[in-house]
Amino acid sequence: MIGTGYVGLVTGACFAHLGHDVICVDTDKEKIKNLQDGQCPIYEEGLKELIANSEHLKFSTDLEESVKKSEIIFVCVGTPERDDGSADLTYVFDVCKSIAPHLKDGQTVAIKSTTSVTAVPDTRALLDKSGAKYHLVSNPEFLAQGTAVKNFLEPDRVVIGSDDDNGFRKVAALYENIDAPIVQTNIESAMIIKYASNAFLATKVSFINSIAALCEKVGANVSDVAEGMGHDKRIGSRFLRAGVGYGGSCFPKDTKALVKIGEENGLNLDILKAVDSINVNQRQVVLDKLKSHLNTFEGKNICLLGLAFKPGTDDLREAPAVYLAKELLDSNSNLQVFDPIVKKLDGIDDSRLVFKEEAYRAAQDADAIVLVTEHPEFADLDFARIKELARGNVIIDGRNFLDSKLLKSYGFKYEGIGI
Repeated sequence: MIGTGYVGLVTGACFAHLGHDVICVDTDKEKIKNLQDGQCPIYEEGLKELIANSEHLKFSTDLEESVKKSEIIFVCVGTPERDDGSADLTYVFDVCKSIAPHLKDGQTVAIKSTTSVTAVPDTRALLDKSGAKYHLVSNPEFLAQGTAVKNFLEPDRVVIGSDDDNGFRKVAALYENIDAPIVQTNIESAMIIKYASNAFLATKVSFINSIAALCEKVGANVSDVAEGMGHDKRIGSRFLRAGVGYGGSCFPKDTKALVKIGEENGLNLDILKAVDSINVNQRQVVLDKLKSHLNTFEGKNICLLGLAFKPGTDDLREAPAVYLAKELLDSNSNLQVFDPIVKKLDGIDDSRLVFKEEAYRAAQDADAIVLVTEHPEFADLDFARIKELARGNVIIDGRNFLDSKLLKSYGFKYEGIGI
C-alpha cells in the first residue's frame, strides 16, 4: 500500500485483518515510526485496534524493497483539488515513476486513488518504462469517514476495472472472504463509477436543501417531505437530510472533478455545477438565520457544537464549521467551540476562538448556539441546563438533529433548515 493516508491505512489494515501480508509504505518517516509503535494518526472507529493487533501488517519507508516483495502494489496517494476543480494527479504520477524501475513481470498495479480517466494513458506510459509485463487495475474505494472499517469489511459492492482477466482475478482474490458483489469492468468505467457515485449522493443532499428552502417559503416541513420521499424504494431515505451542507474529502472534490472531466470531453454537466453552488450557499443560509436573531456578530459570543464535517471522524476537510468559524471571526465575534473528537482548527490562529472541554462550557454565556455536526451525544445534552448557562436563547440547528419542540418549551428560539 503506497500512502498511509486515510485510504491507504484503512485499506491496508483491513486487508491484513483478512489474512493478507501487507506493507504500508510512506515517505513520512515520523508517521511510519509512530505506526510501527502502534499510534494511529487518524480517528476512525476500530482502526487503531486493527493496527495494533495484526500479525500481517508492516510499515516501511523503503519503497524499492516493498515493491519487490509484493504481488500487488496499491497506489493510495492523495489527488487534491486544483484551483480549476480538476484533480491534481501529481502524487499518482510520482508514485508511478518511482515504482516503474522496480516492477517485475506478473505484478499488478492497482489504483485506489481517485483519478481522472484522462490520466490512464499517462499512467500506462510511466509504468511501461519498467519494461515489465504488469497488470493495471482500478479498484476505487468507497469508504465513508466514521464507518470506514465497516464499509471495507461489509461493502455494498467491490468495483474492479481491468483490461485483462489476470489483473482482475488477482485483485478479486483479495476480497474472496468479503460478502459483496464484485463489479468487473474496464479501467475507465471503474473510475467513473467512483466519481458518479459520490456526485449522485452529493446531488441528493443539494436537492433536499433546495426543497428545504421552498418548504420555509410555503410553510412545509422538509423533514416530513424527506420522510415521505424516502419511503419510495426508487429514492430511498439516505442523504435526504437538509442542513448546512456536505463536506469532507470526497463529495466536494469529486463533484467538481467530474464537471472538469466533462468539460475536457466537450460536455457541460450543469446539474453538478448547481449541486456544488447550492452546497456552498447552505453555509450562508446558517449565517443568515443566525444574523436575523443577533442583528450583528460583532462582540457576540457564539457557541459552535461540532467541527468535523460529519460524526465519528476528526476530518475537517471542507467542513462547514471551518467556513462558519472564519466568517464569524472576520465579523469580530467570539467563538466557544466543542467537538468530542476535534481539538484544534489548523489554519485558524485567533485568540477569540476558544476550545472548551465540554458542551456545557462552550454554551456558557453564549448569545447563540449553532449545532454544526450531529454527534450522537449532542442529542442527550441537558438543554434546560444549557438555557441557564447561556446568555441568549437562540439555537440554530444546522443538521435538523435536535428536538425542536423540547427546545422551544425551554424558551429557546429554535431554527432548523426547512422546518
